[in-house]
Amino acid sequence: MQVNVTNKKEEPLLSRTKVTATVEFEKATPSYPEIAALLAHYLKTDEKMIAIRHIYTSFGSKKAEIIAYLYTDENKKQFIEPKIKEKKEKKAKQAKK
Repeated sequence: MQVNVTNKKEEPLLSRTKVTATVEFEKATPSYPEIAALLAHYLKTDEKMIAIRHIYTSFGSKKAEIIAYLYTDENKKQFIEPKIKEKKEKKAKQAKK
């Protein structure tokens, strides 16, 4: 996979940088963790500091546009980013135990 950062915009009030990039891939569209790892390697930062917002693909194209945020502080990321909801199956299994 190849990544090309097209735009960086500082957002100092939220302690983050908005990163817009394009990714070229061979097979299926990469998942959010794969994109986060790729951007972390390219930007030379930790994966925990990156939040992927959107992956936009066009039908039949092997390119995707990515909008991500690079945080300077992990606590700020936890405070600002939306929480991921757990699936009902996991909650049901935990309730049975």
